[in-house]
Amino acid sequence: MPFMAGDAAHPASEGPDGLVRAGVERLLADRGVTVNRERVEIRSGVSFPDVVAASAAVNRKLHATVRRVIAAGRLPIVIAGSCDAAIGVVSGLPHRRCGIVWVDAHGDFNTPDSSVSGFFPGMSLAIVTGQCYRELWAALGGRPPVPETHVVLIGVRSLSPPEEAGRLRRSGIQVIAWERGEPRGDLGSALDRLASRVDEVYLHIDNDAFDPLTAPGVVDEPVPGGLSLPAMEAVIQAVTTRLRVVAATVATYTPVNDRHDQTLKADLRIIDLLGKHAAARG
Repeated sequence: MPFMAGDAAHPASEGPDGLVRAGVERLLADRGVTVNRERVEIRSGVSFPDVVAASAAVNRKLHATVRRVIAAGRLPIVIAGSCDAAIGVVSGLPHRRCGIVWVDAHGDFNTPDSSVSGFFPGMSLAIVTGQCYRELWAALGGRPPVPETHVVLIGVRSLSPPEEAGRLRRSGIQVIAWERGEPRGDLGSALDRLASRVDEVYLHIDNDAFDPLTAPGVVDEPVPGGLSLPAMEAVIQAVTTRLRVVAATVATYTPVNDRHDQTLKADLRIIDLLGKHAAARG
């Protein structure tokens, strides 16, 4: 999905194609996984009144793709330029007990009323949990939003003032903050509680969850103190040993900001582990 909030010209929109050129399909094939790649696009030359309309147009296409892939018994792994891809993915999931594991340096839990910047992808988790843009959500198929108690947020260490002051604290979301490269909370217990409430999960990974020394190629200003690659591997392992991943997104790889292909290599490793999970589940 080569878009950053509906913008195909943004530098982050180049990330998905960069991963394809780096051989992500071959990597999965080496795991014994049959790969069918689809490119989510909208008609070129179409103008939109704002970023919300542009994102909605892209997410309608992604929604339809995810529904078709899951109906065929496959695992959709979405490579996207920004976190708003979650809107199209989650809205396309079956009406089952599905939770979310969201790995991100930021909360992405702002609303238009709480956001200082108005950055639309920074509202992505709020949208899929029914906190804002309900008409947009309803237009994408009417699947119920994911209950907050079915969400675990991992890696967060840079919250906007309204999020930090209370939005997340008042929510039912389990938060495993990350400071100085270490988790601030019991990840295993949080995932065990989630596994008692849901049958499967959507796994969302924003590259800015990584420490910038591990993966500097992100959209936003990198936030120090994040996950190392071994820590990310451990998170994915903890998720996949407890829960069935029904869909996954890897977002915000921005090649122009990368150094020595560090972020590219980290993303290839993430996708390799997702391929391992896909192969194991059959």
